[in-house]
Amino acid sequence: MAGQRLTGAAAQAEAMRALAFSRVCIESSLAPFEPRSTFEVWFSTFRGIEELINLPGELCGEPLLEEIVSLALLDMGGVLQAFPTIKAGLESRFSRLVAQRLVHTLIQLHAIATSFAAHKLPAAREIATVGTAIGYLQSRRRHLLALLHTIPGVCQGTQRLQKLDGLNQFLYLIETAGLGTTSMHHNLMLAQVHPDFALDVDEVGILASHSFNGLDLLFLEPERTSITEMTDVDFTGVKRVPVNRRLIFSKAELENNLAFIAAAYAEFNLHETSYGQLAAFIRSLLPLVVDEYFVRLTVKRFDELCAEQKLLDSLKKALVVEGADYVENTSTYAPLTRVGGDLVTSITLLGRFANHWKNVCLNRIRRYQIRSGFIFEKSVKSALLAQGFDVTDIKRMGRAEFDVVATLDGVIYNVQCKNNLVDLQRIEADVRRFVRYNGSLDRAYRKALEKERSREHLLLGELGLTTIKHFVVSRFPVATQNPRVLAYGEISRFRALAVAA
Repeated sequence: MAGQRLTGAAAQAEAMRALAFSRVCIESSLAPFEPRSTFEVWFSTFRGIEELINLPGELCGEPLLEEIVSLALLDMGGVLQAFPTIKAGLESRFSRLVAQRLVHTLIQLHAIATSFAAHKLPAAREIATVGTAIGYLQSRRRHLLALLHTIPGVCQGTQRLQKLDGLNQFLYLIETAGLGTTSMHHNLMLAQVHPDFALDVDEVGILASHSFNGLDLLFLEPERTSITEMTDVDFTGVKRVPVNRRLIFSKAELENNLAFIAAAYAEFNLHETSYGQLAAFIRSLLPLVVDEYFVRLTVKRFDELCAEQKLLDSLKKALVVEGADYVENTSTYAPLTRVGGDLVTSITLLGRFANHWKNVCLNRIRRYQIRSGFIFEKSVKSALLAQGFDVTDIKRMGRAEFDVVATLDGVIYNVQCKNNLVDLQRIEADVRRFVRYNGSLDRAYRKALEKERSREHLLLGELGLTTIKHFVVSRFPVATQNPRVLAYGEISRFRALAVAA
């Protein structure tokens, strides 16, 4: 097939075709498997992946961590030599079952890295070592989770998934078909945002002229103010449940996370919103936790607990995955999946939803919107200080207000911090609405830069310098071709981008 460049309506039509093809590939690949056992094996695999992703935090400062993350997964001899020592180290540090799951995950990663390299998949480079594989798995987490939500409704056969074959069976599917669902939705959006958008199509695949990264630091969904940014809150008085150091996840950890969220956002009366009912509902599930991770309950019991905690219908609906469409499941926060007549989840998925619903509730509070803007400015200042900038204390000159003013090598960097909320789920759910809002933000940020240029003489005179550059740092990503607009998820690159601008 000769390569061709598609633009305009043709590019959008190709993105829609690719989306439909990905759906067919995913559904046909899953169809032969038996749903219940496949769900259980994949959920166990997903748990092992989550534990590996969190391993650097658990082993921070311990020699075992460096031994694990530096392991070259494509070096068969090195893997065989290092595995006994790593296995012994994990068994000494964690419980037998945690260590066993981590070892099983490492074995699967070694196999899949070898397979990816044999098939010459670009992702093979991303899983060359355990350390890079952890980043790779973080970046694919929403797809790993989407597959979990999709399995019960799409698997219709009798084929059983072997315990250690989860990644070998499904990671290739995610890499070749799953990722395309996200990228093609982004391409549909970008085709409507950028007049010069194009898709280059050939026998190898599809390459877009523009890209869009919707994730924040550490591949997390962006939020106005994360709990780690609430540095003015005194957490010393928070009652904590003792956590078993030999476990990576536990229901005690979930209880503590709920307590920290309550303390961090108490000034906004968070518990007087529907989040208060959600926190009580989650606590009512804690007695049902099995093996410090899984939660399973009947639909009837779910309804009873929702009624006891007086959950709003909208919240009750948001708790359960609605369908078996993989594309829709890549953007859901719902923690509960229907498996037969039961609803199944985990403490990590419940914690993720609690954080999401916390944001839903807080984003409606005007006082939080204002306060989060100041917190965001503080985060940007910290990021610039870490990159070697000198951050000034300039905030107001006459009637002119400034967010962050920094200097580096005789140049002033005037940064506007924009905390406008962007619902990234609309890219899949209502792309036209997203494009309209994105366009309004792009125009607003361009006008903000023009305003700063019109009063730059104030900063030049105050600081006695001759060169100034203006930027906008947006908490949420915006599809733009403006080189002076940077998403906070890219803040670690600010110095390199700003100096070159």
